[in-house]
Amino acid sequence: MSDIKLPDERRQQKRFKAAEGAFAALVDQESRLGQIKDISPHGLSFRYIDSHEKLINASELKIILGNRGLYLDKVPFKIISDFEIESEFSFSRVSMRQIGLEFGELTPGQRNRLDRFIKHHTIGEVE
Repeated sequence: MSDIKLPDERRQQKRFKAAEGAFAALVDQESRLGQIKDISPHGLSFRYIDSHEKLINASELKIILGNRGLYLDKVPFKIISDFEIESEFSFSRVSMRQIGLEFGELTPGQRNRLDRFIKHHTIGEVE
């Protein structure tokens, strides 16, 4: 899988660190699930275990709260970045990636739930 990484200067919105237990899932034949790293009104990033399979047909993004289940479903998105990250543990054989997604046009209901998610399930601004 090739790495797509864009500079941080592109970000125009404040990003917020997601609270523990907040996950995102990209769904296709080979789904990706990972803990949300940060989120804004315009997108999010999350880390996932690299299965070395191309993520070509992902058509659905879900935001999940571990203790409450599905929070936001069928979120339109576009992949902005997808790159390998170094393991925190030198002995680990697990390869991790981080993906950055830009939200597409959200319905008023999705926008409302996203705003509530940011308000209630984040723990401060990312610098």
